[in-house]
Amino acid sequence: MPFRKNINGENQYYYKPYKSKTKQIQQDWLKEHGYKRNTFPPQFFENIEKTLKRGYWAYAIDGDGWIYNKKNKMKFEVGIMLKDREPIQELADIYGTSISCTEFLTESWATVYKTKLSGKRALHFLRLICPYMTEKRKKATQAINMFDPNYHPPKISMNFRQNPDLLKPHMESVGGFFDTEGSVGIKIRNQKKKTKKLGEKIYSFLDPWLKFDNTDIRPLRKLKKLLETWPFTFKPTLSIYKARKQTKSNGENVKTSYTLHIPHPQHLLFMKMFSPWILITRKREYADRFELKKKIYKICGARK
Repeated sequence: MPFRKNINGENQYYYKPYKSKTKQIQQDWLKEHGYKRNTFPPQFFENIEKTLKRGYWAYAIDGDGWIYNKKNKMKFEVGIMLKDREPIQELADIYGTSISCTEFLTESWATVYKTKLSGKRALHFLRLICPYMTEKRKKATQAINMFDPNYHPPKISMNFRQNPDLLKPHMESVGGFFDTEGSVGIKIRNQKKKTKKLGEKIYSFLDPWLKFDNTDIRPLRKLKKLLETWPFTFKPTLSIYKARKQTKSNGENVKTSYTLHIPHPQHLLFMKMFSPWILITRKREYADRFELKKKIYKICGARK
């Protein structure tokens, strides 16, 4: 699936006939070491349960993952595809799955990396992350119910005063959704102003942004509630974008887009606070860039 810019200027998958080249860049660890289907080393799943970032992967799969149930078969798969390799690499290393890389024969399309889980690995993964999911929580529950009809994911509290241990997985969820649906950057912009003494003058300034975009409002509402809950002091705003044209050229309906904005004065705080749970380097590095912006404005005596 290639990427193209959506209405918010973000990279987004879209389907279209295209020429591509896919190759496997990491083999399945279990197959390489002679393990038969659905057989695993001792303590394989127990070790995963000690280290897996459940909140992160719940919202990463909510963002850019998929859960595919095969009709009339007790089988399903869970996968994720991104143009940044770091999250794909971490999940593949944890579960020993393979990684494939797809290059598109069009310069404007980014190379994408993919890994997917099936069988016992997929079921184990969904059991761990389902309680923290929002957008794909129902699909995850349905997949688990194929093997455990009585399963229902518990609700995870946001009362961190009574449940301080739950703060970490919720912070992970912010990192997971930021890696998949978040956007951060700084641009130099110019603005014309007329003055009495100098006439028209051009002013340059740094214009930063930090936001989450999605066509499903539910995870954004949950993130907004989280960021407004003690001990956090963020004041995010949620906006809606409706396209003028309600249908695409191929006849499909245009989805409404929602954006959760982090206020400018809280950009640095957000990046410093959540960077430990952001796996994508190019996004995590903005913690230092926002720090540098603050220093520049302080030296120049500019307004923050």
